[in-house]
Amino acid sequence: MKRTPTTVRFFYLFWGVLVSCEILGLSAAEANCREIIRVLILRYVSHFVIAGQDMVLQDLSTGQRLFKNKKVPSLTVERAAGLYLRVKGQSISAKALVVTSARGFLTIRGRHYRDKIRVVPGPNRDLWVINELPLEEYLVGLINCEISSQWSLDALKAQAVAARTFAIFQKGNRSDRVYDLECTVNDQVYGGAGLEDDRSRQAVRETAGEILLYKGNPIFAVYHACCGGKVESPENLWAGSFPYLNSVICTYCLDSPHFLWNYRVDWHQLAKVLGKAGYSTLRVGEIELGERNESGRILRLFIKGEKDRWEIPGKEFRRLLGYDQIRSTNFWLKESDGSFLFSGLGWGHGVGLCQWGAKGMADAGIDYRSILKYYYQDVEIGKIGR
Repeated sequence: MKRTPTTVRFFYLFWGVLVSCEILGLSAAEANCREIIRVLILRYVSHFVIAGQDMVLQDLSTGQRLFKNKKVPSLTVERAAGLYLRVKGQSISAKALVVTSARGFLTIRGRHYRDKIRVVPGPNRDLWVINELPLEEYLVGLINCEISSQWSLDALKAQAVAARTFAIFQKGNRSDRVYDLECTVNDQVYGGAGLEDDRSRQAVRETAGEILLYKGNPIFAVYHACCGGKVESPENLWAGSFPYLNSVICTYCLDSPHFLWNYRVDWHQLAKVLGKAGYSTLRVGEIELGERNESGRILRLFIKGEKDRWEIPGKEFRRLLGYDQIRSTNFWLKESDGSFLFSGLGWGHGVGLCQWGAKGMADAGIDYRSILKYYYQDVEIGKIGR
């Protein structure tokens, strides 16, 4: 095959970078220092289907191209024996793959993804699927997964800077892993490129590269939907020192639809949930709320079964019943006719930036830098790599 001259290949590479940056609204200078992020989008799957135009498959370790000169609009990737993979029903020598598309997005389970897809074997005869893409492009797709791009622009900018900082922080802590971030509430919610829009792109472009720093280092920029009036302290959730995360009063999230919530569960359902978690009981007789911390959240509660009485941390109880059901640990309890009614304030762990609080502040005319410095104390806003 005739080799393309080096100058021509360089032109195509440079042109591709400029086109991608034009889509995002990034300058050429910003394009030259694009940070790459690896987002885990699937794991514990035995197989999946990927589709795209003019897809290219390569062995991750060697770079060798597979299925040369074949146009493959879609294919199924499976876990074969040992650490190897099976593609299109054929066992291949590669233990891990990189999939790219010469034109357009790559599609997995109805969601569109930019740039590259990595496929690696998991520890349980499963597959892990990772989207590798520039951080700024990731952020454009993230905003409408975490909040709404129809909010005031300064709320979008605050979200973009917090999410960018969180991504950089996690990437630094996970250099020994095959991914930097999960696409779920375990890290940041990301559903691919399908929710990108102009306002999200504007917020990312106008804060390009900006991150939150404490003593020169990226911070653990956690955030949540609604604090319910008071931000939580991090020591109630995580080990470590986070001097820039403190409990503060927040009066800007009062209009949030998540400020007040209710959830009812009967003792049959609760016993089933607890049983799956190892708290064996056929009946839940009583729940007693323990002490609260300074932000009003339950630190522990006590559950009485038929024979045993268990002490369960508040955050563990919330995880067991589901984060969408017990929306925060700032709740009260009422028992009635064999059911337990939980009523609470806010949604999420409550630490760091309150997203609905940021919306309220932006609606009141407060700029994104002031919003960020209210929820993250004694921080500076700097640039990646500076």
